[in-house]
Amino acid sequence: MFTAHAFRFVLAIGLLTFLTACDQLPISFSDTPTPTLTATRAPSTPTVPPPLVAFPTALPTLTPAATMTLDARASLTAPVAQIVSPQNNSPLSVNQTAHVVVYAADDQGIARIELFADNVLIKTEHAPSISAQVFSAMIPWTPAQTGTSVLRALAYDLTNRASAADEITVNIVADARKPSATIVYPIGTPQIDLGDLVPIHAIATDEAGVIQIELWVDNQLYTHTLAANAPGQAQLATIFYWHALAPGSHTLIVRARDAHDQTTDSPSLKVLVGATRAPTLTLAFDRTTALPNEPITATITALDASGIARVELLNGKEIIAAIPSAFPAKQTALTAQIVWQNANPGDYQLSARAISAHNLAKDAPAQTITILRAGQTAPVAALATATRVRTPRATITPRTQPPPPPSAEIAQPANNFSSAQNVRAIFSGKGNAELERIELWGYTHGQPNPQVICSLDARAATQKTGQCDWSPPSAGVVYLYAQAIDIYRQIGKSPVIAGYIGAPTFATAGPTPAPLAGRWSGSVSNAQYALTPRVIGTAVRGELKVSTIESEGKIMSGSIRGDRITFHVDFAPATVTTPSAPITTTLTAPTANISAFDFDCGVDLIAGILNCAFKDSRGRSGSVILKRE
Repeated sequence: MFTAHAFRFVLAIGLLTFLTACDQLPISFSDTPTPTLTATRAPSTPTVPPPLVAFPTALPTLTPAATMTLDARASLTAPVAQIVSPQNNSPLSVNQTAHVVVYAADDQGIARIELFADNVLIKTEHAPSISAQVFSAMIPWTPAQTGTSVLRALAYDLTNRASAADEITVNIVADARKPSATIVYPIGTPQIDLGDLVPIHAIATDEAGVIQIELWVDNQLYTHTLAANAPGQAQLATIFYWHALAPGSHTLIVRARDAHDQTTDSPSLKVLVGATRAPTLTLAFDRTTALPNEPITATITALDASGIARVELLNGKEIIAAIPSAFPAKQTALTAQIVWQNANPGDYQLSARAISAHNLAKDAPAQTITILRAGQTAPVAALATATRVRTPRATITPRTQPPPPPSAEIAQPANNFSSAQNVRAIFSGKGNAELERIELWGYTHGQPNPQVICSLDARAATQKTGQCDWSPPSAGVVYLYAQAIDIYRQIGKSPVIAGYIGAPTFATAGPTPAPLAGRWSGSVSNAQYALTPRVIGTAVRGELKVSTIESEGKIMSGSIRGDRITFHVDFAPATVTTPSAPITTTLTAPTANISAFDFDCGVDLIAGILNCAFKDSRGRSGSVILKRE
């Protein structure tokens, strides 16, 4: 027993000694190269140290191995793609551009995003940086037909590994989006004074294109503006100017109209019009130059919510005329016409003044009126210097062209018309395609925005005629034009005509003018005269008919002073119907080639006659006695 245990102990000691000695023996490799590992991001290739074996055995023969390259950026997971907008089953409008927002993410970086519509590639968006772990793209897409479409998005990482597809279904309808309209300025509830001109800043947007933006005041169309491009604009901004001519609270909205004839109204704007300052006053003259003793008509318009007491015309500091109101507390608007003339040549500073019922005064800026000397002519404005115009570049002709635009005209009144207080206009439109509507527009002198007087539905006819009455807010020079709009949104505009609106009858503290209403007639050796005057305060208007001239003369200006009446008559070009006697020193009958006359008549109401002397535009004179019929 002892011998066996002793033998095992000695054997263990010997084996331990042998292993210790073998562990210190170095093994060298002389024939076979050692394989190396190469990392792509390491600056150098490290060499693996030779291994040590614990027992003497034959070394295996190793064949040279190729160098291995490892990509540290390789990802074990695929990228993720998601369509953020629009939502699934969302409605989109046909032929309107929608923006599809796609989100992609990968732990090592996104290379690109692809968007498909019904398996057709719409666009590929590349990431701006190879290290972008998160990338989003907004891709525009315009569906061309109605129905259901499937949008699919894919994302690719740096190794060109694709994500799982994210799909949504959208419904393409005829038109799902209405335009938007906003009044940008003013804000809140502004308070303004009567007669103020208020700027209204408006903006409208629509993906289909805004073709028109309108301003409505108290549920009535006030004015509108059109887009510069026929298909419309994605954004249309404009500034309307509203003339506050009535006191109280007013509601303003802006209405946007898109290419599909859809409309949207902006939130309403409340405007309070009151009288917190002096009256509003305007002064206009029918002309600023005249010969000695030629009448010049001044039109004064005063506005005040508290009422107008009177208006005055001044020459420097001298009051020429004063027109009081019969009911100052109730008359918030007063328009007066005053005829002024002077025999002395020179320059005169004429101004106007308005006094409210609260005794607040407002003066209009003085204007220079020139009385010409003998042989002096009125100054003529210098012509603008012509500038070189660059030849326009050729443009691509559209594939399809609409027919020529429509035309519009005003049949009544004629150009240079005059009316007592309102205007009745007959206008028409004619189109090469179906007409949508015809419109009558008007504006006063100095008004920045024309005003829609009336709009008539053409009911798809190619010709349309309409009639509208217009009462301008104040007397003076007014302008009219007509428009015709066809189904292609093309606009035809008539020439602008001008006219004069007389002031309404107002109370006056001066002497009562002579009753001249009716028809007055008289004759000389070779001509008959027929005068039909109309008296407006101290101003005179009306018509004069002379047998030797076909056209009827219009009294463009005139006045009554005591027992005398003076007026200026203009004739349109006409032909001679009756031979006139040879011209002598004194002209006894006007001839057809004379276009203007100045009359000065003495009034004898007891005898019922007007003893008139006249002078033509050539300086020749004549006389006639007119009797009341």
